[in-house]
Amino acid sequence: MAGYDASRQSRNVIHDLLDGSIGVSFIAPRPRSGDLVTVYTDRAEAFAAYALYAEETSFTYTSGDVTELGMTFVLDGSLDIEAEAIDEEQTVWYVRVGYQEV
Repeated sequence: MAGYDASRQSRNVIHDLLDGSIGVSFIAPRPRSGDLVTVYTDRAEAFAAYALYAEETSFTYTSGDVTELGMTFVLDGSLDIEAEAIDEEQTVWYVRVGYQEV
């Protein structure tokens, strides 16, 4: 993994009460959403991942290093692929997945 960001959107409902105060209906926030970036040194593997994430299914991400990143998610938003030339002989490929945890 080359990058990860996450946010959780509140679903609390704020009520303006007649006496001028505020009432709140507490609702658990939505699951995480954001961008997951995976990195590849092989072009074919990068394009295979790019095609995989475009499928109409959910995915499971696990990390042996950071277990908190583990999740089941679906594509939500943008799916991008980008190449970065490290030198004349080596290119690194990044696949960025906009995700919604489910």
